[in-house]
Amino acid sequence: MSMQGPRVSTPLPGPESARILGRLDDVLYPGLVHGLGPFVVRRKDGSFIEDVDGNVFLDLISAMASVPLGSANERIMKAALEALPAIGLEDAHFFAHEHMLPLAEGLVAIAPPGITRVDIALNGTEAVETMIRFMRRATGKPIVIGFMGGYHGEAGTAGAVGAETSDLSTGYRALMPGFVHVPYPNPYRTPFVARAGGTGDGTVDYLHDHVLFHAIDPGEVAGIVIEPVLGSGGCVAPPDAFWTALRALCDEYGFLLAVDEVKCGYGRAGTMFAVERWDVRPDLMALGKAMGGGVMPIGAVLGTEAAMGFDDISTGSTWSWFPASCAAALETLAIFREEPVLENVRALEAVGADALAGLMDRFAAIGDVRSVGCFQAIEPVKDRASKERDLELQERLARGMAERGILADSSTTSLNLQPSLVLEPERLREAYGVIGEVLASLTGDR
Repeated sequence: MSMQGPRVSTPLPGPESARILGRLDDVLYPGLVHGLGPFVVRRKDGSFIEDVDGNVFLDLISAMASVPLGSANERIMKAALEALPAIGLEDAHFFAHEHMLPLAEGLVAIAPPGITRVDIALNGTEAVETMIRFMRRATGKPIVIGFMGGYHGEAGTAGAVGAETSDLSTGYRALMPGFVHVPYPNPYRTPFVARAGGTGDGTVDYLHDHVLFHAIDPGEVAGIVIEPVLGSGGCVAPPDAFWTALRALCDEYGFLLAVDEVKCGYGRAGTMFAVERWDVRPDLMALGKAMGGGVMPIGAVLGTEAAMGFDDISTGSTWSWFPASCAAALETLAIFREEPVLENVRALEAVGADALAGLMDRFAAIGDVRSVGCFQAIEPVKDRASKERDLELQERLARGMAERGILADSSTTSLNLQPSLVLEPERLREAYGVIGEVLASLTGDR
């Protein structure tokens, strides 16, 4: 039965959610339970979530962008359920199964030009870890450059190359040498301006003129890892000039350009892979999250012959490319081929851009808004001139929206809206109407 909503009839959490969350508090790692949302999920349908108290919410989080095509998409579920009893688990490092070849060939077929190789992974974090190992092996160089604001996972080298906030790497940053970070090319917050006669982009000028001159010998750099669109770090897209300058810098010094498309790939940025928006040709790509269609976990690393044409690195884990996960991933690719998913994403981007511009005009407490496909964000500030973030208002906005049945991700820098790629555009427009009402109640602006 399809859900009707949004509809919230209890305080959050409701009584049954409060009971369960209270008991979880006694048994779960405290750092996990303290980050849980204000209700307990009972079931999901499309873009709606029902909690154990009967409240229904419009989901504009999509399991942190892991569910691209609506919850438990029937086509993908059917494919996974057919593969599960036929094979169960097989260690794809030891025996190939029949879903591996079509999936690997399918990924190469849609990848940017130059990509010829695929490696298996269980999820995005594992894919990023493997990608960095490939970078160092292919070049024989130790240093990897990442970006402040980027998120690549929370374990080992994936956590070390990321730098969304300093607390995410507490306890192991100092134990993971070989990573250098520069500010992400955020058009709203970048400290850099392109210099005359430089690379054409202020961030790349900083890399070229300062980091590689004063701090790092370019001969020790394996390459650069970047999210083509910042995900949890704020739904930020770099300016066009950045990509031309960055690719030229990599070519000048022989750096590998490695892109983390775990969150921004598979249509969320309006193209199958985010780099396609700028016609960027990476050397390596990490995939995950949406690759399994929101039904099964899976990840992958894609690369060129130069970046992956060796055979002496052991990668992945036992559950990497689990047969049912591959079946789900194949069906996900089929849906992108056969259904107008990307067209709908572009329609959602237009709805978001229009609605966000209106909110920006109405509310002085909003410093910046962004709409990049189904990455959309509101960045509250205490003052537009100083751009000081107002995280308290951001949290109150997220809470007020949830109480009205609209779920968004209050991230480290902004309120992020990540709708399903197949959400009806009118649903998103209605949600922005609610957001405007909540903001008005919080700020007094009309």
